[in-house]
Amino acid sequence: MARRRVHQSTPENERAILDAALSLAVTAGYEGTTMSEVARLSGLPNGSIYYHFENKEKLFAELIEFCFEIWKKDHTGPTNRDLLRRSIAGSAGGSADPENKAEAFWILALMFALDRRLEDNLARKKYLEVRKEMFEHMVRRVEPLIPAEVLAEDPEFGRKMVVLGRALTDGFYIAACAGDDIDFAEFADLSATAVEALIARRAEQLSKERNS
Repeated sequence: MARRRVHQSTPENERAILDAALSLAVTAGYEGTTMSEVARLSGLPNGSIYYHFENKEKLFAELIEFCFEIWKKDHTGPTNRDLLRRSIAGSAGGSADPENKAEAFWILALMFALDRRLEDNLARKKYLEVRKEMFEHMVRRVEPLIPAEVLAEDPEFGRKMVVLGRALTDGFYIAACAGDDIDFAEFADLSATAVEALIARRAEQLSKERNS
């Protein structure tokens, strides 16, 4: 009978499991999150947890995908400044608060990239895969905001700006994790100003070259 109930409410149960796992992950980390504790917090039996997710690696892999979908909806904006403000002040800055679970989770996810002991871990592989998708998502958002003449001269320029933006964001995630006392909104604006200046300088250089 228990198995039949799982079949009848799979979407609801799966969401309850992911919500419980997310709550645990941001406070207990990957190693401290157990399937039995996920079951307790979700109010579901252990068998239901294992019915949906064979093991913890698969649970975390799905959790990364779940948080990625939230991230994609949040990271929109008409300008590079808006995107960097959301990435740094919103995501990195917000990750310092464990109550902001979807953002705080990305600190844990970043640990998958840093911890080589997890090299064969399915969740780590999923994070690295999602990280690539995040990069391409940002490239698609950023390239239309760069002057056409700059991209014509250097088709990789947009990707270079995203590399720079991601490096800044990763650094601010670590700052949030370390509890650094900084104003993330201020540094988001400073970072955006720096990126805008790089783009403007390149456009100006090309204009001077054409007119010389």
